[in-house]
Amino acid sequence: MSAFKALVESDRAVFLNLDEFGEKHEVDGEEITVALQDEQIEAKDDDVTLSKTVKVMYARTEELNGRKMRGEAIYIDGVAYTVETWLDEMGVTRVAMSLPEVW
Repeated sequence: MSAFKALVESDRAVFLNLDEFGEKHEVDGEEITVALQDEQIEAKDDDVTLSKTVKVMYARTEELNGRKMRGEAIYIDGVAYTVETWLDEMGVTRVAMSLPEVW
């Protein structure tokens, strides 16, 4: 393993460590370690600014059951979220998801 790959793997191990940022969650029926956060995004159109909260999940790419496309459902702890973006980078997958509608 190259020095760079070893460095990336050690960073990934810290970030998704249960004692650091990682937490156990059920994702599509499998319990895996992920880091979750809420993120505010904004879109500007002329004089109107719209903001939206999305949930962002980081996970080891190999622990997820394949890639999902925008608009597909992903289940976290039994709650259905809608995938907005899916990005795999150096063994870590970043998934931004719409929060479920609450009535």
